[in-house]
Amino acid sequence: MQELRDYYYSDGNVVRQTKVNYRPARNLPTREQREQEKRDELLRKQKITDRRNVRELRSNRLLTAYMISAIIVAVFLFVGYVSMQTMVTERMNQIATLESQLATVNADNKAAESRIATTTNLTEIKDKAINELGMVYATSSQIVYYNVGGSDYMSQYRDIPSK
Repeated sequence: MQELRDYYYSDGNVVRQTKVNYRPARNLPTREQREQEKRDELLRKQKITDRRNVRELRSNRLLTAYMISAIIVAVFLFVGYVSMQTMVTERMNQIATLESQLATVNADNKAAESRIATTTNLTEIKDKAINELGMVYATSSQIVYYNVGGSDYMSQYRDIPSK
């Protein structure tokens, strides 16, 4: 029977290994070694994190400095704008006050002018000037005509010639 069993038994196409390849046993780390490796890894990660934090802190400081300078500039601009608005408002109030004073003075001048015009007797002034002061009318030889030439006043640079 032994023969039959060997005859019908098939191993297939896989070759059997005669020796098993075992890796040599490693020395497993002790608990202290594993803890030391974990501490070393944590320190390494901490150094990397510290470097990143220093870089971020440096960039945050720059960003903060830029933001503070921008805020200071904005505050100066706003203060300047508000002060200019205040000056404009004050000047407009001064202008309004001066305009009202001018209107009052003009009204007073017109009232005084009309009062003077109504109280003045021109014939009385003429009689007083001729009789008491000895004034006479100008003759045609005393009258000199000048051409002004478009302006509303004339400057005298020398004496008027006498004839």
